[in-house]
Order: sequence, then structure tokens, then C-alpha cells
Amino acid sequence: MTTTPLTLPADLVRLLADRHGTSPAAIARAVVLLVLSRLTWEDDPLGGDPTFDELVHRDNADGVPFTLSGGHDAGHAGHMELATDLIDATAAARLPELCVIALESAARNPARPVRRIDLLPPRERERVLHEFNDHEFNHNAAPFARDAGVHELVQAQAARTPDAFAVVSGAAALTYRELNGRANQLARHLRERGIERGALVGVCLERGPELVIAVLAVMKAGAAYVPLDPDYPPRRLAFMARDAGLSLVITSSELRDRTSETALMLLDEGWPAGPDTDLPPVAGPADLAYVMYTSGSSGRPKGVMVEHRSICRLVDGNWYADVTADDVVAQTGNFSFDVFTFECWGALCSGARLAIMSGDTVLDAQGLKEAVRRHGVSTMWLTASLFNRHVVDCPDLFAGMKTVLYGGEAVDRSIADSLMAGPWAPAVLVNGYGPTEATTFTTCHRVRQDGLPTMPIGRPIANTEVYVMDRYGGLAPIGVPGELWVGGPGVARGYWNRPELTAERFVDHPFTPGARAYRTGDLVRWLPTGELEFLGRIDQQVKIRGFRIELQEIESVLTSHDDVKAAVVAVREDIPGDKRLVAYYVAADPVDGLPDWCRRTLPAYMVPGAFVRVDSFPLTPNGKLDRAALPAPGTARPFEPPRNQVEKTVAKIWAEVFDLPQVGISDNFFELGGHSLLATQVMSRIRRELGVEVRIRMILDAPTVAGLAEQVSAAKPATPSITPRRAR
Repeated sequence: MTTTPLTLPADLVRLLADRHGTSPAAIARAVVLLVLSRLTWEDDPLGGDPTFDELVHRDNADGVPFTLSGGHDAGHAGHMELATDLIDATAAARLPELCVIALESAARNPARPVRRIDLLPPRERERVLHEFNDHEFNHNAAPFARDAGVHELVQAQAARTPDAFAVVSGAAALTYRELNGRANQLARHLRERGIERGALVGVCLERGPELVIAVLAVMKAGAAYVPLDPDYPPRRLAFMARDAGLSLVITSSELRDRTSETALMLLDEGWPAGPDTDLPPVAGPADLAYVMYTSGSSGRPKGVMVEHRSICRLVDGNWYADVTADDVVAQTGNFSFDVFTFECWGALCSGARLAIMSGDTVLDAQGLKEAVRRHGVSTMWLTASLFNRHVVDCPDLFAGMKTVLYGGEAVDRSIADSLMAGPWAPAVLVNGYGPTEATTFTTCHRVRQDGLPTMPIGRPIANTEVYVMDRYGGLAPIGVPGELWVGGPGVARGYWNRPELTAERFVDHPFTPGARAYRTGDLVRWLPTGELEFLGRIDQQVKIRGFRIELQEIESVLTSHDDVKAAVVAVREDIPGDKRLVAYYVAADPVDGLPDWCRRTLPAYMVPGAFVRVDSFPLTPNGKLDRAALPAPGTARPFEPPRNQVEKTVAKIWAEVFDLPQVGISDNFFELGGHSLLATQVMSRIRRELGVEVRIRMILDAPTVAGLAEQVSAAKPATPSITPRRAR
């Protein structure tokens, strides 16, 4: 092999680079590709011990991110230079070793395609394949109930502790005996109405004990429940009901118009109440427990089918949150959000008490603190955005708690560290990660003062396998970005009525014959500690305030408008820490009413906060959409000054929350970029500064300064909380 300098062109590196940095594995394979194309190989081209005798980090002043030169005067030494602005320190540290492995592999089998070159040494393969999955936390995990349905675990708990409180909500409470008995009665009624094993039953109820009774009864009847959020637009609820082929919807008189196209059972009206004794078990571990709809890239939501054993694996005998009969678990998550699975069944399968928090309470840090103290909450989950906000606004909210979990999106590392270093730190703080398709939690990280610059998403929970795979279906080395694949009993059955998408995302397990794995679409990498670091997405799916959103679904709704020729939706963070959706559309003239058009079909969290008309979309030199060049939404609005003291206070609060010099009385909260999390700040400050009892829904009903001020003026003075009593 003659001494030949090799320079990797910048455009090739960019072509091979992952979205969040150049992949050392891609570069290593590119090195092999260039070596094979430029050098003449002899029978034993690397007969010695190939090494890199010098590794130089430099800036990218010459536009070349990576340079490699080599010779064989004394063995096979090499000289490598890396541009540190394009290749991070973790990748740079691995690159020499990976290049040597790649060259050795190519030399031994020159006919092998470059994409098939294995970059893993045997010892590292053992670590990422087995040791990182079978870690010390999982050694201590108890075996989970593989042969039972979720309802059977709750039923067994009711037999053990019948008089213990199971559910508390406001002034109402149910013991385990009462919960189990009322669920038995409702399950018998459902069977009498023709609900059979495997049927899908919609549940459209507000948070409260009745909701828990309903979903438990559906399981006892052998069916699976489909969460229907009453706050969703009727069109979306109607689509979900039709798509799922619902046999029945359990709802209330107040909500009956939300799902009028399907047969209804009104839980608050008279229905025959039979015996409250346990029914013979119908559904087992392999039966469906629920079908939960999430945002879909095709323009319509998709239903994720989750079996009983997947829930049991989540809540029974796991290490990330040691829930026992002595605990009180807060239900803060929305029923249609998969963390409800952990909150509800994690509590009730363990003999703990489930304390149901209203949506307004969860969003208000002070109100949540009062509820936490009143109920003695020991375990609580929050979205990362809400966690960040509450730590800043009310850090003593978390004082004395046993376990606090957060997740749904990236967390601010400095905020988590500040909580754990302060006097109000919970005993355990957990960063939880997991898609709906893998049943709520896949990996968890126990937060500690470890000096890491980012927050890992942690290690796999018990009975869960995770693999970082490259684009060719091979294992990615430690430190190298790849797609996260998930295996184990937590993997869902697939998507309801979507066989093509199921086949695409739920694939044959790469290492366990006959099993399946789920391709998450999340870009991650292994850290040397055996924990995973989240890097982003390989598609256009985003998470905002904990909600999973497919941008294509919003774009599809926009382009269904007759006057919109094309649409693109982007995530902007013009105010630090405040991500929001912005819609860009091509139309001959500005289109009035696009927010209302979206609200007819999309839930509130998917409606863009701003709509910008453009003549055309900016493109890169390669003809692709240049998202970075999309313009910022305009903020100029005619100013109408406040007319009274309440309007002045509301306008002042809005201006400070949105970081604007002034806000007029006709300015719209949502057009300014408002969302539920900012609404909590606004209403919390109104409550504090004006001393009145306000609710988040006020800002939804009256989203202008003038309208909200009118509602605030009519509000009652703030009143003390009510002590819970047992419901009869």
C-alpha cells in the first residue's frame, strides 16, 4: 500500500452526516469506500497493526471537515485531522478506532459491500447487545404477572385491601371494594348490551372516579377501551369512532353530543345494576386492553393497539418507580395520553391510592401544590415543559415526594439540577422516555448530579430491550447515532386497521427469532455509561408540551382548504423555552379563518399559534425546503389601550408573558402564540394579583384581553380548598 493522502470532501461528509452531527460510523465507511477506490490492495494489505499515530483537532477554516493520510514505513500509521465544529468530541474519540476496524474488515473481505462492514469489536457488541439491556437495576426487578389481565390484578388487590382508598377526586373517594364492585356491575351491564371479548368500547368522560370505573369495567367485560377526549373537536371524535368501529361509547348526559353518531351508554342516567361480585375472567394477557389514537403522518390519527401483558410489564415489579400500597399516585395526565396507563394502573395494581387532579389544577403550580399536600401525593408525573415551569414558579411543590417523573420531550438540564441541589428535592427524580407503541415507558434515567451536559433518557426498564441500529439494520457502536428499536412484551400489537404502517414500524426482531421490535424513528446514541442520549427524530414528528405531533397531519388539514395551495408547518422557539407551531401557506390572498378551520378537525395542541402567508417556500440549492429560511411570524398589531384597571392588569400580564412591549385589548391570546402552558402562567398571575377564582377555560372562551377581563371581573373571590369525603 503506497502512501496516499486521503481527503474526504465536505459535500460527501454532509451527505453522510446525520441530522444532529456527523456520524463517525458513516465517515469510517466512507474512508473504506475512498480507500478501495483510490488504492491498490495486495493479498495482505493490513498485515501489520494499523494505528493512527496522530489525531489533530482543528477548526474548519479551509472548509474540509476531515483529512486522513497513511503510510506503511513502520507498520501502518495514519494521520487524521478533524474539524471540531462539524464532529463533536464523542464522535472524534471513536473515529480512529472505527476507521481501523472498517479497514481491517474491508481488507479481509474486499467483496463485502461497504454498508455491510461491521464496526463493532466483539467486546463492544456484547455490551450493547446484552450488558446495556441486562443492567443492575433490572437484576433487582421482580418478575411481572405474565399470565394475568390488568383487571385481574386490580381485582386481586381489592380482595387484599378492600377498605383501603383506591381513588380520590375532589370531594369524592372510593375504596377498592367500592371500585371493584361498581366496575363489576357495569361490566355485567356491558355484557348484557352485547359487548363481547375483543370489542372496542369508547370512553368519553371527564376526569373523575366514573372514568376509572368505566375503563376497569370495559376490561372486565373482555373488551378494550378507546379514550375519547371530550375536548377534541367533534370531527376528530367522529373519525376515531368510525375508524375503530366502536360498539358503544360510555359517556355522560353533558357530553352526549360529542359522540352522537355512535350508540351511547350514559353513565349518569339509570341503568340496571346487577350483582357486584367478580365476573369470570374473559380477557387474558394477550387480549387488547386499549386502543389509543395518536397523531398520524398520513393526515389522520392512528390507533395503537396495546395488550394487557404490555401494561403488566409496565406497572408490575419495575424499578423506575417503586409504587407500593403506602403510596398516593397523582393522575395528572390526560386520559387520552399514554401516561394515564402508568398513573392509573400503576397505582391500582399496587394497592396505592390514585389522586385525580383536574386539568386546571395540574397547570397551576400553586393549586397543584395545595392538592399534593391535601392528598399526601408521593408519586407524580409531569410533562417536561410543565416540570420546567413548576420548578421555576413553585419549587417547594416537590418537597417531601418519594418519586417525581417527567418526560414527553427534552428537559432543561439546569432546571432539573437546580431542583435536586436545593432543599425541596424529591427522593427520586426520573426522566422517562417511551412512545405509545412501546407502552408508556421504555427507558428511564434517575437524575443525579453527574456533570453530564445533557439529560440522558436512561436505561431500559425491566422486561424491555433497546437497540441502536444504523440505517442498514446493523448495531451502531457506542457514541454513534442510530435509530432506537424496542423489543420485549411492552411492544404494542400494531396500528388498528393500518396493516401497511404496522408492517413498516413493527418489524421482525433482529436478534430474537419469532419476536417483533418497534422502530421508534427516534435518533439516539449509547453513552459509555450504558445510558441512551436522545438526539432528535429521523422524520418530521415533533413533541410539544408532551404531545406527539405529526406535522404532516396539520399540513393535510391546511391544504384541504380550497384557498390554500400548499402548506408547511414548522416548530419555532422565538421566545427561549417556548416552542410553538407556525403554519406557512401559499395562497393568492390572505385566508381568513384558518385557525377555526384547523380547530374543526385538530385538537387544540395541534392548532398552529401563527399563520403566515407566503408567495412560495424558500428552497435550498438542492431544491429542498429550507426550513431555516422560513420567516418569523409578524408581531405588529394595532394597539387599543386598556380602559379600566382589570384590563390594565390583564394586558400587563400578557405583555410580560409574551415578552412584548405592549398588548392591546383586542389582541388574541392564541394569535400571539399562546398555548395551555402559557395560559397557566397568565391565570396563575391573575389569581394572585386580583385575588379571584379563575379557570383555564376562561381564556379559551374569551381569548382577548377585553373578553378575559370581563370574565375576571365577574369571577368570585378565591376560596379555600375542600376536604375530600368518601363518595356513596
